Amino acid sequence: MAKAKKTSKAKPARRKVAKKKPTAKRPAKASPPRRKSSVAHTALTSAAPVDRESKPAVFSRLQWGVLAILALIQFMHIVDFMVIMPLAKKFEELFHITTNQFGWLVSTYTLAAFASGIAATFFIDRISRKASLMVGFMGFIAGNLLCAVAPGFYTFLAARFVTGAFGGLLSGVTFSIIGDLIEPAKRGRATGVIMMAFSVAAVVGVPVGIWLANGYFLQLPYYLIALGSALILVFAWLRMPPLKDHLFGPRMNVIAQIRAVLSNNKHQRLYLMMVFHFVAGFSIIPYIAGFMQKNNGVSDDQLPLIYLSGGIATIVSSPVVGWLSDKFGNVRIYSFVSLLASIPFVLVTYEWTKSFALLMASTVLFFIFVSGRMVPAMALLNNTVSPAHRGTFMSLNGSVQQLAMSLGAIAASLIIYAPAGQPIQHYAWVGVFGIIFNIAAIWVANTFRSR
Repeated sequence: MAKAKKTSKAKPARRKVAKKKPTAKRPAKASPPRRKSSVAHTALTSAAPVDRESKPAVFSRLQWGVLAILALIQFMHIVDFMVIMPLAKKFEELFHITTNQFGWLVSTYTLAAFASGIAATFFIDRISRKASLMVGFMGFIAGNLLCAVAPGFYTFLAARFVTGAFGGLLSGVTFSIIGDLIEPAKRGRATGVIMMAFSVAAVVGVPVGIWLANGYFLQLPYYLIALGSALILVFAWLRMPPLKDHLFGPRMNVIAQIRAVLSNNKHQRLYLMMVFHFVAGFSIIPYIAGFMQKNNGVSDDQLPLIYLSGGIATIVSSPVVGWLSDKFGNVRIYSFVSLLASIPFVLVTYEWTKSFALLMASTVLFFIFVSGRMVPAMALLNNTVSPAHRGTFMSLNGSVQQLAMSLGAIAASLIIYAPAGQPIQHYAWVGVFGIIFNIAAIWVANTFRSR
């Protein structure tokens, strides 16, 4: 019995020794592999800084590819829409029209886009995003060819209607694709990428268009827009995915879907915000170049420099505003940038200086803040609308935007007084009109404080 007790006491001691031995031997066993892996360890050590510095990509390769295509399409669309405005004086001379009649060339384009956006709601969520984009872009190319060959004011007006009808479809589809493809937290930056097309159009497309129109013949830019768009169309057809995910959700009757979109209180407030937003900007934009030339003495050679400088500034500012929107919230940044936009609203509409440097500086500020407020506005729309309704909402939103542009241009044409060949009068009141609607847009935007 005593021996049994002794052995039972000895066993735990052996167990403790057994536990200690492996732990004591582990460093000795581990030392040879360390010598063998010294080369690998050196390689890992040298590669460590690269791993620490590497960050996940903002967008995937697919997302970057689609955003690049959309930006190219928007570039052509914006050049087509913008290039006519700096050429206001030339078109008035060519077609023997007044500044007020020129305003109808701008508003007809946007009214057509309004009508096409309404029509698009009946099919935009029923076919792939790629098919919608291709149809809109082909019609846009045809419209530009009609603009290029139009012999007079009324035929050119009809050609602008056709171009506007398909151009309006492009805007709605573009932002629907962003909503479908990009995560909510990154949509501000994605919108900033697309808005950079506006900047590049102002830097490259519009100044080159002005130079070609002045140096050769007035409608040459429309031939080149059609040619460039045709090349982009082929590239988009070959490289763009079909984007059909929205087709696999529950289907609704088109009328019921439109009713569901329009009856939603959030959607109604978003549409109201966009009406105020675009009336504010497009009461001023169509007449800036004419006012600069007729009232402030800016020459044909100086005018492209204004658009070039403004475009370069917005290339930098648009992505920054997109980043700020993602970081601090769309509503906060929209309110801040829109308030700052009220300053150049006054500077570009009031005849306060003849200095070209000051005129260019005030117009650059206008470009930065007016285009900058669009970035958080579109991100707010995308983040608020559900995916099931996004295509219909964005198509209707495109129509609302175009209608608001038309209303702004028409309202300004009723305020200003500009006989043929005479300076523009009462343009400062258009600036006041724009500020009132700008403040109204900020007020509506702040009903979405959680966004």
